[in-house]
Amino acid sequence: MGKDEIVDTLNDLIRIVEDSHEGYRQASETGDDEDLKALFGDLAAQRGAIVLELQRLVAAQGGAPDIGGTIVGGAHRFFLGLRSAVLGHEREAILAEVQRGETECVRRFDEALAKELPPEIAEVISRHLARIRVDRDRMAALRNAAA
Repeated sequence: MGKDEIVDTLNDLIRIVEDSHEGYRQASETGDDEDLKALFGDLAAQRGAIVLELQRLVAAQGGAPDIGGTIVGGAHRFFLGLRSAVLGHEREAILAEVQRGETECVRRFDEALAKELPPEIAEVISRHLARIRVDRDRMAALRNAAA
């Protein structure tokens, strides 16, 4: 796999994680449930750290790292839905939107790992994928408890 494809793959992950970061940040600032606000604040910080690490990997490949996300297209509608759900203050709806977004992150990370990436990059992606899966499963459990 060439450096350009590696950079493109990493930048795709940066965009989805940055969208997640921004979605969590907004949710932590606008929600009513203090426990969810705290959780979303923590997740926003985690996603910010993931973005920084992915950006460093892009730079190490000689590429230009994306510095922002994109909230367009079906893959990112989750974040618009999350904002609407938070403004509607429906706990189950908020958690459903978060779970959908985390599922999309998992899908993108799985796609990246299906490529023939250098082992050190695949290890970083795999580590972050494991974290995102845990968070997705946590959202599912919280959503089930709220139902």
